[in-house]
Amino acid sequence: MRSWVFLLFATLLIGCNTTPPDIILDGILEVPENRDDPDSRTLKLVYKVLKAKDTTSRKAPIAYLQGGPGAATLIMEGFWENHPLRKDRDIVLMDQRGTGASEANCTEIGDMLFAIMRQNLSVEDDFRATDSLLAECKETMKQNGVDLAGYNSRENAADFEDLRKALGYKKWNLFGGSYGSRLGLTMMRDFPNGVRSAVLTAILPPEANFLNNSIQNFENSLFSVLERCIKNEGCNKRYPDLKERLIKILKKLESDPLHFEFEGKPFVLNTHDAYLLLFVSLYDRYSISNIPLLIEAMENGETEPLRNALKGFEYIFNFINWPMNYSVMVYEEFPFNDLATMDQALNSSEIGFAYPPNSSTIKLLNNWHSFRATNIENQPVVSEIPILLTSGGLDHVTPISNAKGAIKHLKNGYELLFLDDAHNSLYNPCFYQIAEDFLNDPLHKPDMECSEVRKPIEWNLSNPLQ
Repeated sequence: MRSWVFLLFATLLIGCNTTPPDIILDGILEVPENRDDPDSRTLKLVYKVLKAKDTTSRKAPIAYLQGGPGAATLIMEGFWENHPLRKDRDIVLMDQRGTGASEANCTEIGDMLFAIMRQNLSVEDDFRATDSLLAECKETMKQNGVDLAGYNSRENAADFEDLRKALGYKKWNLFGGSYGSRLGLTMMRDFPNGVRSAVLTAILPPEANFLNNSIQNFENSLFSVLERCIKNEGCNKRYPDLKERLIKILKKLESDPLHFEFEGKPFVLNTHDAYLLLFVSLYDRYSISNIPLLIEAMENGETEPLRNALKGFEYIFNFINWPMNYSVMVYEEFPFNDLATMDQALNSSEIGFAYPPNSSTIKLLNNWHSFRATNIENQPVVSEIPILLTSGGLDHVTPISNAKGAIKHLKNGYELLFLDDAHNSLYNPCFYQIAEDFLNDPLHKPDMECSEVRKPIEWNLSNPLQ
């Protein structure tokens, strides 16, 4: 499992739902699994519509597009329940095909992948264990009649178009991030007549070759975070020489991993695990504030901060539906990335030694399925639909350059940047203020003045994790 890096968006924005049932519309949408196959079986996709608080409002609804790929959507009901954007707009939620309540497959695989991570396996043994687990899952899916060719953004976008029509909406506004931004751009490309506007964050356009650039994106973000700590008097005093210490401990963990108990079972933290912990910690500004503490904990063998960080990591393993994740990535990313470019980035990285071998990633992806996208899935989306593209200056998955490239082909696009945010911008009230202004008048640039107010990282200078 250490040989795969995934996209993720909004993993912790879950709340308890207290919405009265009379203002929620529940339903099941039946769609073909593979629209290219006339004999395709039917999928049942579960959706909910949180009706606008203002029952007299006629404003176009918001279709929320979850990230992952492979993350469930309906768990976001509590987040959207009392959200300001719901005041006068319906919020439409649907578990995407193969996720959550919409016929997810191999839902137990997350626990099994985490069990592999617990061990200090060699690269070869880690690959064999993961590949065997995925092969068993794939065989189960085959016996259940699952067609892996149907799990991609093109089919996903068509599902949402069918839902829009079924709900009777003339047009709607798209709202999503990370993989959700990729899905949103696909909907704008394939079904432009149904889209009024789009608010997308953590931009992943089709032309951005994620696998080729993932190592460099991660390193750029991580070193930028460490540099910010150096420039902060309190952080630098508490955690001096962070970059040198990071490289030293990552090398030490190669031959001398940490052994400790996690949730009553043994866990071995090696250099690849340390890399993944740092990767996950870069998703938002709150976990970023703990990165210096994690480096220190790995140095000193202080396992409590590591256990706390692993709790979130374990949650992620079970939050994502891996068959959906792999299927999308193999179909849309794998054909347009190459091992030579990935290895070049690995070899030029200062911490590339901590990154799992690219050859293992390529083998796992290649073994999953044989379906590959055509060139359209690697071309920029050209559109005149109004769109707001939001990026975080510390984003390690979808850097600012993604939005800057995409907006060149979006005639009515506006670019929004939060220099002190990371991959996840959903904690930022300024973002929602700008998003609401844009949704109310998408043909005019919204006032973005609040985005210029800097919000430095509030470093964790104590223990335990924040």
